[in-house]
This record gives sequence, C-alpha cells and structure tokens, in this order.
Amino acid sequence: MRIFDTLRAARTGPKPRSDEALLADIAKGDVSALEELHRKYFPKLMHFARRITDNAESAEEVANDALMTVWRTADRFERRSKPSSWIFGIAYRMALRQREKIGKRKGDVELDEGLVADDSNTEMAVMHKKDLAAALLKLTPELRAVVELTYYNGYLYTEIADILECPVGTVKTRMMTARKRLREMLSDEALESSENAVA
Repeated sequence: MRIFDTLRAARTGPKPRSDEALLADIAKGDVSALEELHRKYFPKLMHFARRITDNAESAEEVANDALMTVWRTADRFERRSKPSSWIFGIAYRMALRQREKIGKRKGDVELDEGLVADDSNTEMAVMHKKDLAAALLKLTPELRAVVELTYYNGYLYTEIADILECPVGTVKTRMMTARKRLREMLSDEALESSENAVA
C-alpha cells in the first residue's frame, strides 16, 4: 500500500499550498510561492482588470503590477480578510488608476446611489443575456466591479466591501443600480433587435 501512495504522490506532485501559506512564504522571499500564486491568480486578475479598464494591455499590466505588489508587501497582510480579497483589492485600485490614465470615461453610466428598489426576479435572466458583456462595458468601473466580483468570482457582499474599501450598504446599492441599468440596457437592445427584424 505504501508503494502505491509513493507512486501516486510522485505523479501528482506536491500538494498546492493554501493562499495563507503562499503569502507567508512570499513574505519570506520564496519565489516558488510567488510563481504558484501567479499561476492561480493571474488569469482571474486579468479578467477582472479587463472589465474595469476595457483594455487588454492595461489589464495585463494591472494583473502583473498587482502580483508584484503582493510580492513586495506580503508581510503587511493583516488577515482581516481572505487573501484573495486583499489581492483583488490591490488589483481594483490599480485598475481604476489605469482606467483614468488611459482616459476611459466615454459611455459610462453614472452611479445612482439613491436607488433603493430592486426587482431581483430578473437577476438570472439578465446574467444569461448574450449582450451582457457589451452592457457591462457601459457601466462605471464601480458598478462593473461589483457585478464582476459577485457573479464571476463568487464573493459575498461583505468580502466585496473589503475589496472595494466601502460599506456593505454601498455594495448593495451599487448592485441594485447595476442590475437596474443592465435590465434597462438589455431591454432596449432587445427592443431594437425586434424592431430591426420587423423592418
């Protein structure tokens, strides 16, 4: 039995480290820990930053810079949130700065903080629309980040509040606003498509 365990371990390689262990090892200067973290998070950070910056080159820069910041500051991680929340928080702030740098403002939908009503029955329908990606690009980075972190990365509102450094109530309001804007935009597009088909 021991021989099979040894062979299985040799085939599968070492067990992946937890995020906490990776950050602790990175803080000690372990380059292999950074490489492991990079493999795990780079694609996710790229995808997230792309949604904020609307620019593939900028998104790659943000993902790399965020991971380099983790390399330099891992010893400052205070464990008040999940490591992934801390990493995404770094990427979010960098993506906003990058967006400003490249002047991405055209087509943004303004944040309506006064919105308090929401019809959540359409939530799943909205998330499965073909035109969702185009509609997301019309939202402000703040609204887009909440949608991205919730639906594409599975974070809870409390975790998103940590990442975005804002109250949970603000996260909820932004989500309600984002849903309302997406429903409006997707409804408008559906209406235009049906009118074009008739014409």
